[in-house]
Amino acid sequence: MAKIVCAAFIESDKVLLVRRAPHRKWSPERWDLVGGHVDKGEELDVAVVRECQEEVGLTPLALEHVATLYEDSDPKLKAPFHVYAVRHWLGGLPTLLGTEHSELGWFSRAEVAKIDLALSGYRRLINQILAV
Repeated sequence: MAKIVCAAFIESDKVLLVRRAPHRKWSPERWDLVGGHVDKGEELDVAVVRECQEEVGLTPLALEHVATLYEDSDPKLKAPFHVYAVRHWLGGLPTLLGTEHSELGWFSRAEVAKIDLALSGYRRLINQILAV
């Protein structure tokens, strides 16, 4: 079973999203949360910190598990997306690292409503997180 971890970095009333690069097999050019696959034997919290450091150079200081989502095309629930809210981190401003993403940005609830997201369940969840 594939496991995926995702971080919703929250700053004031905005969430950090990264746009998947055009060459990506899954959801190219769609906006996504920071994250990726959990390595074999790796704990979820360790994986989300590693992915955040690798993708945007930020180190979460506290993780709040907010949901486990699945793709609409995964009726047998074989690939869970473990989503964490991150409100405190080290590293200052996010920076794109590597070639997985083509851009990043901070989005309000109104802006999230207008963009193409990599996972359909993100929109509702982001709205809930930002409403807190």
